[in-house]
Amino acid sequence: MRSAVHKAPPENEGGAWAQSAELSFRFLFAIVFVLGIGWAISNCRQVPADSRAVVLRFGSVVREAGPGLLLALPRPFEHVMVLPSANRPIEFDVADNGHDGISENPRDNAGFFLTGDTSVVRIRAVFFYQITDANAYVLSVAHVVPALGRLYAASALAVTTRRDLDTILVARPERNVGSDAARTGRESLRADLVAEMNRRLDDLASHSVSLGVRVSRVDLLPSIPAEAKGAFDSVLFSLQQAQTRIAQARTEAEMTLQKANQDRDRILTDAQAHAEEQVTQARARTAAILALSADTQGLSGDMLARQLYQEQIVGVLGQAGKVFSADAAGAARLILPAGAQH
Repeated sequence: MRSAVHKAPPENEGGAWAQSAELSFRFLFAIVFVLGIGWAISNCRQVPADSRAVVLRFGSVVREAGPGLLLALPRPFEHVMVLPSANRPIEFDVADNGHDGISENPRDNAGFFLTGDTSVVRIRAVFFYQITDANAYVLSVAHVVPALGRLYAASALAVTTRRDLDTILVARPERNVGSDAARTGRESLRADLVAEMNRRLDDLASHSVSLGVRVSRVDLLPSIPAEAKGAFDSVLFSLQQAQTRIAQARTEAEMTLQKANQDRDRILTDAQAHAEEQVTQARARTAAILALSADTQGLSGDMLARQLYQEQIVGVLGQAGKVFSADAAGAARLILPAGAQH
């Protein structure tokens, strides 16, 4: 009786262990099943409206899908890359040394370029490109960014060496006043840089090494190196001072001209008035003589002649030292000392 009681617990313990193991295997099977389903649908995803997906099978592109639900085999059988759509631009900021001055390390001077007139200009650029060939882009995705940086450097150098400093930025205003060529050159700089980069991309594509991208726009911020900025600022300050003095001289000259015109008008007016007054006085003095010289006949003419004689003879005799008066009809003479009429 006791021995039977003692043998029962080992049998119960063996059954419990078996049940525990069975439950564990079932639980692990469920986990593995869930994980398997998750792995099977891991590459099933929703492609956004402004994107597209490229499916690679063992490293080779097998298809391209647009926006919507994408079904693909799980990894490592197929790999899905989501790319921007062909209409969405991608920004690329060209990095430089971050300083306005030229560094002793040539690698830090990527933003400095030599112009056609042997000047140095710093250009900070941000350009935008679009993926035109998704297959080519996926195959060369690891090299796209470094290649674009090198293409920009080569294209910017080719564009700047065909221009002088004034067709890149307004560095010397005294040469740019009224210069249509310099203004046109600055406006076409961005377009020429985009065209040069796309030309080089097309050249790569013609040699079967296409990057699958195309540049659509570039924003440039050209500036003068810090070492030369002080000299350009001094020239600009001197030019502004010279222009200010020229404006002041022109203002003073205009004021002097206006004052001279006013003085001239005043002198002419005074001269004309004085001349008219002299003419009027002369006419008043000679009015009687003119009337007498008109051969007026009659009593009024004799009286006018006598009156004029009497008015004028007084002044004439008053200036004479001696006066001899003789009767024209007789021999009588009258000698008066000067001033006896007084």
